[in-house]
Amino acid sequence: MEITTNEHEFGYVREEKIYLKGFLGFPDRQIGQVKETQEASIKYFEDRFQIAKQKVLDLERLIEEAQNKGSYLMKLVHMRKYLSNFDGLGDYTTLFAKLDELEKKLRTLIAVNRVKNLEIKEALLVEAQQAFDFDNMNEGADHLKEVKLKWIKTGAVIKEKHEEIEALFVRICEDFYDMKKSLIRERSQSARDNARAYRIILREAEEIKSSDDFEASFEKFKTLQQNWKKAGKIPHRKAVQLWEKFKETNDYFFNRYKKYKSYKEIHPEMTAQEIRGKYQKELMEEAESLVDYDGFPNTERAKELLMEWKKLSGTFRFLEKGERFRIACDKIFELSYLMRVVTRKYPNIDTKPMLDKLRIKTSFMRELIRREENELGLTESKMIRMGKKKMPPMAQNKAFKTMQNNFNIQKRKIKVKKEILDHMDNELNKLRK
Repeated sequence: MEITTNEHEFGYVREEKIYLKGFLGFPDRQIGQVKETQEASIKYFEDRFQIAKQKVLDLERLIEEAQNKGSYLMKLVHMRKYLSNFDGLGDYTTLFAKLDELEKKLRTLIAVNRVKNLEIKEALLVEAQQAFDFDNMNEGADHLKEVKLKWIKTGAVIKEKHEEIEALFVRICEDFYDMKKSLIRERSQSARDNARAYRIILREAEEIKSSDDFEASFEKFKTLQQNWKKAGKIPHRKAVQLWEKFKETNDYFFNRYKKYKSYKEIHPEMTAQEIRGKYQKELMEEAESLVDYDGFPNTERAKELLMEWKKLSGTFRFLEKGERFRIACDKIFELSYLMRVVTRKYPNIDTKPMLDKLRIKTSFMRELIRREENELGLTESKMIRMGKKKMPPMAQNKAFKTMQNNFNIQKRKIKVKKEILDHMDNELNKLRK
C-alpha cells in the first residue's frame, strides 16, 4: 500500500521509499526506505528528527552560556548544513527559523563587540607606544610582548578600521625593534669594557677572600664594592652572573670577618691559637652538617673547609677532636663518590622509591668495601715482605713510611665506608618495618 503525501505532514512514502517534503527552497529528497512496515519506518524517522531538534537546542544553550558568543557563528553555519542533509521527518522550517534568530543575535552582538574591540585596540596602541619610555630596552621588549599578546587575544574591529589600526600596531613594533637593534650596537663595546672591569674586581676579591689579614682585607673589600657600583652597565644576564659570583665572594669573606670580630669582642684575652681553636670547632660542625646520605654532598665546600682547617691549624691531624672533622670530610667525599658510581649505572635513581635507592646504594657500598679490603690485604702483605727484605736503613725507612701511610689511609676509608653502610642499613631496616 502506498502512503500519499497527505498521510504525513512532512513526508511521504512512494514505492517503499521514504521521502522528506521540500522546504525553504530545498527539494523533496529520499531519506530512507521501508524496512518492516511503513508505520514503523515513519516512526523511526520521526524519532531521528528529535536528534536534530536537540542539537539545535544544545547549540542555543551553549550560545547563551558562552562568554565569547561570537565564536559560535561558524558552528551555527555548520548546523544549517547539517540540518539540510539530515535524515529525519519533522518541522525543519521551525529549526531553521530558530537558527536565523540566533544568527541575527550573534551578528548584532559581533557588531557591538567590534566597536568595543576598536576601543580596546586604540588603548593598546597607546600602551605599545610606552615601550619606548623604558630605560632598559629588554624591559621595553617584554612590555611590548605583553601588549602584543593582548592584541592577538582581542577580536576583530569594524571593517573600515581594520587595515588602518593593524598597520599602526605593526609600525610601532617595527620602530621599537629597529631602535633596540641600534642601541644594542652602540652599547655593545661599552658593555664589553664594563664586563672586563667587573671581572678585574671579581678577580681581586677572589684573591683576598681567604686572607687572614682581616682588617686590611675589610678595607679592600669596601673599595672593591664602591668600584663595582661605578663599573657601568652590562647585559642583564651577564650582570646577574657576575654579581652572584661577587656576592658569593663578599659573603664568604664577611662571614669569616664577622666570626673573627665576634670572637675577638667576646674573648679579647684569647691568643691567636685559642681563637683558631674555637673557629676550628665551627668548621667541624659545618663539615658534619654537609654529610648528605641521600644526594650529592657539597664536596666543593668540604674542600674549602679542609683548606681553612689547614690554614688555621697548620696541620689539623694533631688537633683535639680533629678526628671527627676528618671523618666528616671523608664521609662527604665517600658519599659523593658512591653517588657518582651509582648514577653511572642508574642515571634516574632520584626517581626511584627511597627503599629501592637504599638497596642500590648499600649494594654498591658493600662491593666498594670488599674491593678496598682486598687492596688493604695486599698492602699489608707488601709491608710484611718489605720488613723481611735486607735494604739500606734510610731507603727501607722511607719506603716503609710511605706504605704505612697508604695503609692507614685505606683503613680510614674502609672505616668511614662501613659507618656509612651502617647508617644506610639502619635507614633501610626502618623502611622495611
